[in-house]
Amino acid sequence: MKVRECFLQAVSIVAPEDDARAAWVAMNRKNAPWAAVCAGGGRLIGLLRGEEISERIRAPETFLTAGELVDVLAGKDRSSARAVRISPDADLGEAVLWMELAGGDAALVESGGRPPGVLELERARDAISPG
Repeated sequence: MKVRECFLQAVSIVAPEDDARAAWVAMNRKNAPWAAVCAGGGRLIGLLRGEEISERIRAPETFLTAGELVDVLAGKDRSSARAVRISPDADLGEAVLWMELAGGDAALVESGGRPPGVLELERARDAISPG
């Protein structure tokens, strides 16, 4: 089975210097549960889940950029390990292995001509497990 055959979740692409609140708004405009934080040249810094952003932007006195939020989460959990990019043509079993080796729970999937998406590790495992 290929990655493209698995369910991908919508993602909004944001820059590390974008305000975390602006990233959250961009995600909601697309109804995307994920934000991919990409630096110049398209280098993936990390993936942020919508809940992770909303938890940290509730306090009006807290101002974080998307890149700073990736760094904050890096110290607390595996969110920083979500800097894995996978081709939609990759074997799904290999994609699961790459995410596990990176210690992440999701990866960015993108290719020319297709909108990007996020592959969650648990969904990928479910797709390759028998019965």
